[in-house]
Amino acid sequence: MNPVADRLEAHFTQWLRTLESDARLGSPGDTGDPDGPHGLPRSSAPVRYGEWEEADGHTREVRMTRPEWMLNQLDAVLALGDVITPDDVTVVAAPYELSLEGASIERAVEWLGASLISVGTSNTICPVPRLLDLIHRYRVTTLACPPQLAAELAALDEAAGRDPGASGVHTLIATRPAAPERLRRIAAAWGASAFEIFSTPSRPATATPCGAGRLHLPEDRFDVSLRSPAPGRIDSDGTRGELLLTARDPESSTPPALPTGELVELRPSRTPCACGSGSRIVIPLGRVADAVPTPRGPVSQVDVEHCLFTSPEPQGRVTSTVEDGRLSVAFAVRSGTDRDHAALQELVLSRLGPAVELVPFVEEIAEADTRARSSR
Repeated sequence: MNPVADRLEAHFTQWLRTLESDARLGSPGDTGDPDGPHGLPRSSAPVRYGEWEEADGHTREVRMTRPEWMLNQLDAVLALGDVITPDDVTVVAAPYELSLEGASIERAVEWLGASLISVGTSNTICPVPRLLDLIHRYRVTTLACPPQLAAELAALDEAAGRDPGASGVHTLIATRPAAPERLRRIAAAWGASAFEIFSTPSRPATATPCGAGRLHLPEDRFDVSLRSPAPGRIDSDGTRGELLLTARDPESSTPPALPTGELVELRPSRTPCACGSGSRIVIPLGRVADAVPTPRGPVSQVDVEHCLFTSPEPQGRVTSTVEDGRLSVAFAVRSGTDRDHAALQELVLSRLGPAVELVPFVEEIAEADTRARSSR
């Protein structure tokens, strides 16, 4: 056994007993089992509830059963086991409010034996300046949060005359998608290495990274497909669209394909990866609701980041809004001329079309600027 398995052996045994108990209670089609909450058979009664909003504003409910939650946690623990140890102090700034993501990451951190500081994403009880103070006071080593928050924290630390690279943070776990070069620059500001985990509302550990830095889908858990497929942009051989997940349920001949609200590109099935895995590779692009449609398919902030970070000028802070069918992308710079920025706009126009507007701003940050936090 590896060290992670050694630490989790007792938990694995407990989980197996619970799953076996659920299996004995039967499937939703069984009529002899006593009902659980809300009239559902106990084996399918939900233990986790969440919500997410579709692009049209419709609220979709998420119910994750106990076996589904346990299998998700197995994937989360095994994914984080290579980057979190009992010696780490980990800040988790992932959403808890009507969400499964924060709970999933925190349970994995706890089971791996690390110390945990849970701050959520409400920015009320623990606003950004207070979070930065906690990072320094308790010598935090691992920061799990959206890339935008990590970039804001680094900029605020520099504005206070400190060096975020001297803070002790050595691992950045990105909980939302970002272009690889953007993520690398944010991690470099902290003197850290970057690690990405891909979450969807219905399954926090939807895809986990391999040693080569690619995100792989656990296809033994579910089948994947795309809604409104379009040609890939980042991977010319891939296809993009909203990710749909279909649970592999032996009790159902036609399990439903559930939308996730997440825009992705999928590499062709069985595309070789340097890590040797044959599992499907996914490139997360952000929420469908945050993308804009174009004749060649939807365009997201991550698409724009792939263009921006070919230049040395942009820093880690990037935000976007959808306005009148256009994607307005604001990004921080510390140098560069109008000519440099015009060249970036021309690059974006040539690759993504006229639906994107760039808004560069000088990298400055004050405490007041951190009151509004981007979810990216």
